[in-house]
Amino acid sequence: MQIFQKGIDHSMVQRPETHLAGDLASTPAAQKEYELLKILAEHYFGSMLVTDDRGRFLYVSDGTCRLLGVDRETLLQLSIYDTLKGYCFATSASSIKTLETKQECLSNHTLTASGRQVLALSRPHFGPDGELQYVPTYSWDEEELYTLLEKFDQERDNVRNVIRFMQGTDKTPSMIIAESDAMVKLLEYADHVAAVDSTVILYGESGSGKEMFAKYIHARSDRADQVFIPINCASLPPSLLEEEMFGYERGTFTGGSKDGRIGLFEFADKGTIFLDEIGEISLELQAKLLRIIETGEVKRLGSNRIQKCDVRIIAATNRNLREMVEEKAFRADLYYRLNVLTIHVPPLRERVADIAPLTRYFVQLFNKKYGFTKHLMPALIRALEQWSWPGNVRELRNTVERMMVESRDSIIDAAAFREIPPGISSPKTSECPVPDLLPYQQAMNIYEREYLSAMVASCGGDLRKAAGKMELHLSTLYRKLEKLGLKPPRTSGNCQGPGEEPLH
Repeated sequence: MQIFQKGIDHSMVQRPETHLAGDLASTPAAQKEYELLKILAEHYFGSMLVTDDRGRFLYVSDGTCRLLGVDRETLLQLSIYDTLKGYCFATSASSIKTLETKQECLSNHTLTASGRQVLALSRPHFGPDGELQYVPTYSWDEEELYTLLEKFDQERDNVRNVIRFMQGTDKTPSMIIAESDAMVKLLEYADHVAAVDSTVILYGESGSGKEMFAKYIHARSDRADQVFIPINCASLPPSLLEEEMFGYERGTFTGGSKDGRIGLFEFADKGTIFLDEIGEISLELQAKLLRIIETGEVKRLGSNRIQKCDVRIIAATNRNLREMVEEKAFRADLYYRLNVLTIHVPPLRERVADIAPLTRYFVQLFNKKYGFTKHLMPALIRALEQWSWPGNVRELRNTVERMMVESRDSIIDAAAFREIPPGISSPKTSECPVPDLLPYQQAMNIYEREYLSAMVASCGGDLRKAAGKMELHLSTLYRKLEKLGLKPPRTSGNCQGPGEEPLH
C-alpha cells in the first residue's frame, strides 16, 4: 500500500516495507489491520486514489496506475491538477470538482491518452474541525463495468429461473414401495445402475412409476447432492420444449423474457436430467439432444456461446423405440446412445403383491394431507387387487384419494370401489363436488381447473393469448393444464390455435 503524506520522504512512500509500514503498524494488531487494508485496496474492482485538501496525491492503487498507464513513482510526484494535462480527465475532473465544492461528484469522461471511457466518483472527507481533509476517488473503466453488470444480470436471471423451476418441481421423495419379487429384484439392479454414470432408459406403461425409478437412481448416485430435473417431452410443443431444454438469449424472439432464460440442461449441470416420454420429441430436437450427449455442450437459442454441461441423462418411454427406429421416427444414433442400460418397469397388474402396501401408503399419505383418520377394510383392498389397473400406480393413487375424499365414514368398505373407477376421464364441471364440502386444496384445484378452462375457451383455444391475459409464461400454463388433466391436443405449432379441439 503506497501512502504519501506531507512531511514524509518519497523514498519511504515507494518502499512501504521500510519504517513507514512500521510507523503505521507499530503493534501486531495494527500490523494485521494494515495488511488487511492493503489487500482490500489492491483487490478493489476498479481503481482508487486519495488526495489531500490541496489535491496532492496521498495514495494511488495499482488499479489507478494500470488505468492511467502511468507508474506510481510518477503519479506521486504530481497533484490532481497536473493530471489534467494528459492523463485522465474523468478522474481529475471529479476530484477537482469535489475539492472546489466540497460535495460528492460523479463524472463520465474519456481518457485522453487511450480514448477509453471512465466513470469516476469523488467524495469529501472532513476532519474533526469540519474542514475538508481528504478526497478519495473511485474510478471504473466503463467497458469492464458493463461486463460486470452483465454478469450480475445473468446471475439474477439464473436465480429467477431457479426459483421458477423449484416452484414447479415435484417434491415427491425417491421412495418406491415394493414387496413383489419382480420389484425387489428390479430395485437391486437399480442400486447397481446408480453406482455408475451411464445413460439409462426406463421402459414401462404410463403411470407405472418410471419417474420414481429415475429419482431412486439419482438419489443413490454420486450426483445425489445436485439437482434432479424432470422434463416431460410430450407436455410441450417442440418449440417450447426446445426453449425449456436449451434456454434462449434476450431478444431472441417476440414474447420471450426480455432478459432471456437459462435452459434446464444448463441449470442441471452436475446433476441429472430425466427425459420422460422421450419417444415424443421431434427429429430436429433429437439431433440437438444427441450433440449434448456426445459433446457435453449446450448452446442457448440465439447465442453463439457454447456452455459445457455435465449431466447424467435418464430417459423413459412407454413406446417401442426400436420399432420407431425401423420406422425412421426415432434416430438410430440417439437410440444407441440412450440405450446403454435398460430397466423395464412392470405394470401394476403383473405385481399384485404391491397393491396392498401401495394402498396402505396412499391411505397414510392422504390422511396426513387432509387431516383424515380413515381406514380401508380388507375386503376393499382385496377388490383393489382384482382390478387390472390400466393406469397403473397413478390410477391406484387417484382412486384411493377419490374414495377417501368422497367417503363420509372413517371406515371405508368395498362398496366405495366401483368396477370402473371414475376419474379415468375427467368429470364435467357440473359433476364436480361442491367446493365448500371439500378440503381447501381440493376446492382450490377445482376452481383453478374451471378458471383455466374458461380462460382458454374465452381466447378461442389460443394458449399463447390465454397465457398473456393471465400474465403467465406459456410453458407455465402448459404445466398447469397437464397437472389438472386439461392437456390440449398436440399440434405442430407453438400452441393450440383457434378452432382446434377444446381442452378435455
